[in-house]
Amino acid sequence: MNQNQLDPRWDNQTLNYDLERHNWPEWALETAREVCPQLDSLENAHHYLTPSGVVDLGKHLQRACGGEEFLKRSDAYYGEYVPNLVDGDFQIQRFFTIRVVIPDQAHAGRLLSFHQGIWVGNGLGLRTIWTPFTRTWGSNTMQITSWEASDELTQRIYDEQWDHDRIQSECLARCWPVELDPGQAHLFQQHHIHGNINNDTGITRWSMDGRVLVQGGQWLRKMPGGYFRFVGERADDRPIDPNQRWITYAGWNTKFTRGIPLPMQRATIHEYLDPHGVKINDYQFENEFLDWLPDLRKFITSGNVDAIAMVSIYALPDNPQWREEILELAIEHGVELHFANELTSLRERADLDHIQRVLAFAPQNPDPNDLLGLDYESYT
Repeated sequence: MNQNQLDPRWDNQTLNYDLERHNWPEWALETAREVCPQLDSLENAHHYLTPSGVVDLGKHLQRACGGEEFLKRSDAYYGEYVPNLVDGDFQIQRFFTIRVVIPDQAHAGRLLSFHQGIWVGNGLGLRTIWTPFTRTWGSNTMQITSWEASDELTQRIYDEQWDHDRIQSECLARCWPVELDPGQAHLFQQHHIHGNINNDTGITRWSMDGRVLVQGGQWLRKMPGGYFRFVGERADDRPIDPNQRWITYAGWNTKFTRGIPLPMQRATIHEYLDPHGVKINDYQFENEFLDWLPDLRKFITSGNVDAIAMVSIYALPDNPQWREEILELAIEHGVELHFANELTSLRERADLDHIQRVLAFAPQNPDPNDLLGLDYESYT
């Protein structure tokens, strides 16, 4: 099956999961009570907290998605159900997304506009498991269209350049509410237009998004190895030696890095290094258009550097031969390469297996509109 086309298994289907083994509502309420112990139910959060307080509570659950308990739970959940829903290998979202819809949320500036995945960086190779923590119905739930309606609406939006209000009204006319009970989740793909309407049910709705990237699928801006991880994979937790001779390295020589400004590359690198107290000897960069990366090769072989921090594995050359040469040089000269976006590093030969697995997972990343046969070129 073409991983970028509609898969009937993900075409607005309901997943009935074992609530005893995967009790997500219980996890969410227990996690919420860590900072709001008076909370009697997730549905009543708006009775205890202001809209900004609900945001803070949602952030607490979001942070919990990076903890080991959540990672084990999500590995077990996706590891049980996803293999029967895809063909071949897959990765899952590294940090799941927590969603909260309070009553009358539009008047608090919280309404999620209608959209589809390719408009927010999600490639057509992605699949979404939408798992509510509370019962969903009517206006508190996600409103979604069919694939066929999404195709028609998208082309009309491009051709006629609709404004926000028309996008909302036309999409709403073709949508229906996703109605689920605890123990159920909704399966859909990135070309399904979806969004929210104002919640007039009187309860706060909580849910989580966890996306799947199928091997060989188009990923757009949600990168395999960075935004996604393999089931069972964890961030590289080996100690980082802050006393080594460190430099950071930036460049614009690959498909991925070409559009990332220098401050953004360095900000990502520092988010990775700063918790370890690393002091940088220098901030280096590559001359643009020298895509074989001669400066990086020199830093590795100079004997003056112990560790180099880069924004991503995808800052290595697109050319496989050049990429292999640089990785081998680093191993040969004992220079650590640290990849901030993927939370991983190359320190010994065994580390190559993971890096190569990531790079081989989804090497092609064509334009999703081309894959869908949609005409939007005149507006770019």
